[in-house]
Amino acid sequence: MMRGVEIRAAGEADWSAIVDVLECCGLPNDAVDQGLRFFHIAVLGERVVGCACAEQYGETVVVRSVGVLHEYRGHQIATHLVGSVLTRARSDGCTKAVLITAGRLGLRNHCDFSLAELVSMPEEVRLSSSFVRRFGGSRTLKISTD
Repeated sequence: MMRGVEIRAAGEADWSAIVDVLECCGLPNDAVDQGLRFFHIAVLGERVVGCACAEQYGETVVVRSVGVLHEYRGHQIATHLVGSVLTRARSDGCTKAVLITAGRLGLRNHCDFSLAELVSMPEEVRLSSSFVRRFGGSRTLKISTD
């Protein structure tokens, strides 16, 4: 990871910077909810350069809203953000994780995720707002090879 980058839990003062990162990454920012406990950020100096969020549903954590500003990509910041979120989720009793991506599967290689059919997700995950927003009523995972 890039020298000087700190990964930490987000605080109330970080919300506007998180929205900025999500917008710069082309990710929806309408789901930023100050009640979400699993938001983590990557900070370089005083600048928020990345973020990742998770929602807990029983023993399953849904990781989403993973974004790193373009000029800081390629330094495994997203991998460390997701790892931090998963560590926190594990300490809260989560034993399963789902990663919702915007089509980029690069994290899969670093975080030990595997692809699965949408119907195999726990019902509470399939009914979550993040899941419905991303996949709608789709019952299967569609992967583009272009």
